[in-house]
Amino acid sequence: MAKSTHYNYFSGFAACADCACRAAALLDETVREFNPETVNKRMSEIHAIEHEADSLKHTALEHLAREFLPPIERSDISTLHNELDNVVDGIDEVLRLLSMFRVKQLRPDTARFTELLTRCTGVLNEVVHEFCNFKKSKTLKEKIILVNTLETEGDTLHFEAVDKLFCSPEDALSVIVWKNVYDCFESCFDACEHVADVIEEVILANS
Repeated sequence: MAKSTHYNYFSGFAACADCACRAAALLDETVREFNPETVNKRMSEIHAIEHEADSLKHTALEHLAREFLPPIERSDISTLHNELDNVVDGIDEVLRLLSMFRVKQLRPDTARFTELLTRCTGVLNEVVHEFCNFKKSKTLKEKIILVNTLETEGDTLHFEAVDKLFCSPEDALSVIVWKNVYDCFESCFDACEHVADVIEEVILANS
């Protein structure tokens, strides 16, 4: 007898969202206990989480290629996995930049970014875990709105940080380094919002 090929796509989404939460928490811990000597070790740990998210995406897409009737549109499954993967990739990239630029001391507002990103991925995780109940959920839309609100806070934080960076530049190299880091944080917030937007579109298409 052939083995069942049934695959729970919603569980796959949730596992990827868990990866984003773990990566954000590890980045926040790295920033709060910052030690240049341990950045590469932490980067390896986050990269392992990023690899896990990649594997989850590839597994889902392999099943999707054989799936006769997926629970939602094939394109939505693929897009959602890509967007979730982008969240983890962005978090991985922040730490990679700190390592590549040989950052020895963090700017004071770095912890504000990681704290907000931890909150944002936490709410996003709730959204993704609730997604399997999207036809009956009474809280999903509110949580999607909250992700959008936190992304807006991220935009504001990014603007303030970059404005401060250019108002009192220490040196050209420092400006280049931190502009890249701040932009990467902003991309993480954008990626979280993109995940929420895809889920919102699926809800609207199936209402």
